[in-house]
Amino acid sequence: MIKQCGNKTYQASAYRKTTGRAFACCRLFFAACFLMLTGCASIVKMPEVDTSFLKPAGPVTSVSASWIPAISNGEVPERGFGGRVYFHDQEMRPVKIKGSVIVYVFEEDGRSPNDAKPNEGIVFDEKTLNSKGMYAKTSLGHSYNLWVPIDTATPESPAKKVSLIVRYIPNQGIPQMSVQTTLHLPGRSDHLVQDQPISTPDQSNHSVPHVFGTRPLILESVTIR
Repeated sequence: MIKQCGNKTYQASAYRKTTGRAFACCRLFFAACFLMLTGCASIVKMPEVDTSFLKPAGPVTSVSASWIPAISNGEVPERGFGGRVYFHDQEMRPVKIKGSVIVYVFEEDGRSPNDAKPNEGIVFDEKTLNSKGMYAKTSLGHSYNLWVPIDTATPESPAKKVSLIVRYIPNQGIPQMSVQTTLHLPGRSDHLVQDQPISTPDQSNHSVPHVFGTRPLILESVTIR
């Protein structure tokens, strides 16, 4: 087919063939570019994913605890501290334990600075620790809710300054100990006992106690209960 445009004459079919080849070349060019870019993207090194949570739990290497003063609601109300305790492995993951726990109690009022002997030690065996109400799986991991009684709650009970240290004794392995936590037990001298309701400790929201380094312990003749 011959097509005339002004003084120029050209073959229409040849024009269409030439134009078609040009478009085909363009498509091949863009396809090649796409493949090259895709290939480059596929060899980009992806960031490493933390898979430490997939590793099996290791032995306990540290102990952390937070405490809050409270009054038990038993037949004979007792003043004391409710605590949530975590036992961490080498990856700092809270783990479930196999062993016993001792909480050492130091009543600090009138105590000599050189006296490192606890007033008593409260023992929690493995069966008790893993019982319902004491063991709990939280959003942070495995945890243990402990109750440490100090004395009978009466309107005349005085305020006290008390330090607590948690010691974990595994069935196999090396014992571990928490740092010392020094707390205030409300009493008559600060007019808080008569205003404080009798309740179990709220384990979901602990106050932040004053924390010191671990003191050396003298464990001979410590009263254990």
